[in-house]
Amino acid sequence: MEIIRVEDTDLQDIEGNRCRTFQAISEPLTAELILNDIKHYQRQRVIVICNTVSQSQGLFRDLDELNQDGELTITLLHSRFLPKDRAKKEVYLKETFAQNWQLQEDNTCHVLISTQVIEAGLNITCEIMHTHLCPMNSLLQRAGRCARFPGERGDVYVYRSFQVNPINAELAEADLAEEPETSTDTELCSNVVDKRDKGDREDKGEKIQSMNATAYEKKQNFLPYTNEICELTWVVLQEHTASEQVSKNVSFRLEEEWINRIHTPETLLQHERRANNQMNFEQQFNAAFFRGDESVAHELIRFVDARSVFVWEEPIFFDDEPIDPKQLLAFSVPISTLCKVWQEVKNLGYEIDWMFKRIENPKNKYIETYSQPSCMTITSRESLINSVRILVNPRYVYYDDQIGLLISPDVVGNQFISPNKVKQTTSSEYRYGMDTYVGHLVLMWKCWRETFPTILKRNGELFEVQLGSVRDELLPAGGRFIREKIFPDATESEAETLFEYLVFLAILTHDLGKLQVKWQEVMRGWQAIAHSSFHGTNPRSHLLAHTDYDPGDQAQRTQLKAYEKKNKRPNHAVESAFLAREILKISLSPLLRDYFNADLEKIRYILHTIIMAAGRHHSAWAAGWKMGDVAKIGKIQLHPEAKNAIALSWRYIARFLPNTLPLQPANLSREVYAVTQEFDLNRFETAQLEYLQLYLLIVRALRLCDQRSVQLH
Repeated sequence: MEIIRVEDTDLQDIEGNRCRTFQAISEPLTAELILNDIKHYQRQRVIVICNTVSQSQGLFRDLDELNQDGELTITLLHSRFLPKDRAKKEVYLKETFAQNWQLQEDNTCHVLISTQVIEAGLNITCEIMHTHLCPMNSLLQRAGRCARFPGERGDVYVYRSFQVNPINAELAEADLAEEPETSTDTELCSNVVDKRDKGDREDKGEKIQSMNATAYEKKQNFLPYTNEICELTWVVLQEHTASEQVSKNVSFRLEEEWINRIHTPETLLQHERRANNQMNFEQQFNAAFFRGDESVAHELIRFVDARSVFVWEEPIFFDDEPIDPKQLLAFSVPISTLCKVWQEVKNLGYEIDWMFKRIENPKNKYIETYSQPSCMTITSRESLINSVRILVNPRYVYYDDQIGLLISPDVVGNQFISPNKVKQTTSSEYRYGMDTYVGHLVLMWKCWRETFPTILKRNGELFEVQLGSVRDELLPAGGRFIREKIFPDATESEAETLFEYLVFLAILTHDLGKLQVKWQEVMRGWQAIAHSSFHGTNPRSHLLAHTDYDPGDQAQRTQLKAYEKKNKRPNHAVESAFLAREILKISLSPLLRDYFNADLEKIRYILHTIIMAAGRHHSAWAAGWKMGDVAKIGKIQLHPEAKNAIALSWRYIARFLPNTLPLQPANLSREVYAVTQEFDLNRFETAQLEYLQLYLLIVRALRLCDQRSVQLH
């Protein structure tokens, strides 16, 4: 990696003649302080940045209450606004806080109160920025929105502490982690208040408010950042404030020096921590990736202290229309905030019907069906923490386009429910049109080879885009991986061709389980209903891969629900993996053995990458069959036309394969396959890591082609 240094001559052009100063302010950041600064210096463009959403909401209410004469135009921006409301605010901000805002001559002071959402992406500026203390790298990102353009002058005031009026203190602390208050802390606050108030204040309520304010001011909490890195930042800012340079422009070189001073030790410390945790990481990695243990998977993901929150009124009657959260907009809320709400509920002294419910996807036998997620009441803090998608009782939710989202047992709900996502012209992954078995595989191969038109959403607006083919995205990486990790003597062309063959075989075999007699009976039965009652396609005598089904049509949902009660559709993913073994042994094994000189062990591992991809194309945690499953399954009986469907699929797709490597056509040899022993998909250990990585590339290609083919239909 090469580090490119910005030359001083280039910096002159970049920085222009702007001037941006920094000061560390020891007194708390308050609405009163902001208003006094505005009046004293006749400010017109002010930005205030808080570390959490709840702090920004509390400060917004404080400043709004002081703005009795309406001299200020105050805007609140954070992550808990609906996309359409946030988009409107951003349009306004880009116009009002733009370069040369002085030419607008509106004689109004515009104040933006925000969070770190403006650290990137908003090209705005101001003459004064008030910001809560945060790590230096984030601080400089924030400061980039002050005196941003050439010729501007601006001041950045950094506050170590933050304070709101007692009436809004609970709101402002909603995103701060719970810290049990010790008796010493309580006594200290009480003593301070008692001494200050003795002989001066007789009103008991005023004493309590003062004590609460003192307790809030006393806390030094820089969430979501760690105290350690913020304290280091504060030391540097204090030194600068006490120096003769405080009124001078902080140049790029000085910013660079501050970053290196503060974050280089942090980077080294993080490296040391990773080294110390290496053994624990490897144990969790092996459990998740090699043994399919879903319970430890979240430990491997970068820590994200947020959950997807939805709000809706649950259906009252069993036959009411179910809610599909995939169709709704979600809010991202820190789990610490939700845990505080949970504790507030516990402290009420009485029970409410429910506060949170866990939204769970269909599991086990329902994972390959059209079943919608279910909601289970959360009864413990641990269950809340372990939930990813959470339903909140609308009785305790308030939302408007000024303050954003509020959640609390003390909140008076305003009947807000999560709105639907913007309708896209592309099909939902859960909205299917009838596909014949052969037609589905051919369409998947089309998605592998050709570009893909789709619609993406940015800031609530839809944009038509043309995505590159899955082949263009993954073939170079797959070929390079095979050369570096599997067959180092292979040429680039040979490696890429082999990877394309592996993807072809994954597509060919991933739905073999749908060729079961029972699967076809059940799905053809539903397709006949869709044809006669919902203008679906006539199934005729075709073997099917998908049926017509629109979950947005309540009549279809009701009919399908009644049909599935009487007609259980068998699973097909692990069955596909089980059947794929024969085709792979006939077709792929000779190629690997005779052309690439692979030994038996390497052949088995490469074959298993495709077997895993077929078995896990619906769920990454599919483990195979245990003995209990074997007894239930007994045998797999294929449709009499199954072999013909496989042969046609091979012929239609293989003609587009490169013919540089010999790949022998293959098919299944029987109509009935006995299931007599366990079938384990988790066969890789740490020593076979490269094959697990190859599987990830193959299953990525398989899933992309599968998803895109549904949208193209």
